[in-house]
Amino acid sequence: MKELRSKSNKKFMVLSAIGIFMVVDHHTWITFNLFGDFIPYNSFFMPMFVFISGYFNKVDSSTNLIKYTGKKVKTLLVPYIGVSFLAFVLQFFINWFKLGHIEPVPSGYLLYLLERIVTIGSSISIAEPMWFVISLFAVLMVYAICKKLLGKIWNSYVALAVFVALHILSVYLAKNVLPVATPYILLPLKIMFFLPFLEMGIIYRDKLEGKHSSMSGGLKLGLMAILLLVNAVRTTYLPYAYDVAFDALGEMEGFTSPFIVTPLISSIVGILFWLTVVELIAKPVGESKFVNYMSCNTFWIMGLHVAFFNIVNCVLMFISRFIVWVPYFDIEAFQESEWYMWEISPTIKLIYLLAGVFGPLLLKLIYDKICILLGKAFRKKEKE
Repeated sequence: MKELRSKSNKKFMVLSAIGIFMVVDHHTWITFNLFGDFIPYNSFFMPMFVFISGYFNKVDSSTNLIKYTGKKVKTLLVPYIGVSFLAFVLQFFINWFKLGHIEPVPSGYLLYLLERIVTIGSSISIAEPMWFVISLFAVLMVYAICKKLLGKIWNSYVALAVFVALHILSVYLAKNVLPVATPYILLPLKIMFFLPFLEMGIIYRDKLEGKHSSMSGGLKLGLMAILLLVNAVRTTYLPYAYDVAFDALGEMEGFTSPFIVTPLISSIVGILFWLTVVELIAKPVGESKFVNYMSCNTFWIMGLHVAFFNIVNCVLMFISRFIVWVPYFDIEAFQESEWYMWEISPTIKLIYLLAGVFGPLLLKLIYDKICILLGKAFRKKEKE
């Protein structure tokens, strides 16, 4: 086991850390809402993660698909299984504590879990955000096969045009066909939805990054202002300002805008805005060991932050029952939903946000330290 790794690309390290912070912040029903009144989190942050994957994607016609698939299984599906299992264990003990008994496993539960994995993408509700890992794996596999077969004649701009058409079609189908269709269409729709952002990441790396990075600080601030104004203007043509966003992407729902191109435009605006922000702050922020560790462990935060929201609720429930009454903490609501939060004041959300970020990272740090110690002990034994 190697020492804790450090990412060399500080810009995208900071971007992925900001992205996962937004995921947790969004699931607290917004604590900080970084520029969210202008560019809502749900208008771009999941496509941004695909964009980041595209930036690092090097697949071409010479890629060994078997080795590539094995690598992605190791880096995506194995962590998915591990983190989902840990979330399942945490949910078991959380439910035991808050309900006071162990609920029996219903008949056909395993089949139900498998169906959720291949449709929505997450096995249990407390690890709902993990749906994205299955979607990302599927997108990378489809893209790799296409690039392997067509790599010698591949043109990124032509591919992007095709992927954009598929993306727009996926939104149309989600709005008009999905409500009466089989749930097994969900994963293909999400693949179609995300493919253009993978290609955008590649085009940015190969064609645009140098020009973007070479812009002066003043021009970058000007670009950010323009992007904020673009979204401000867009909202005047929509029934509601939040229509620029799209909730429930895991189930391909929440496309409330009457225009099927809205998710594409919103994603491009949000990604470019935060890419520009990161261009300005990457050097000082990129030296932070904490930001590096956060960026390296986005899956842990993605899969476990809701569990740690519930651990906070368990503590509040214990205090309210056995020490002193906690005003406005609704025990019955907590028992009914993993998404319940104590809302005595907006500032109390900070407790959930901190737990959602630091809790999973603390677990991962303990795991890393144990692996390092076991590795050292194993190597020492081999030398004897």
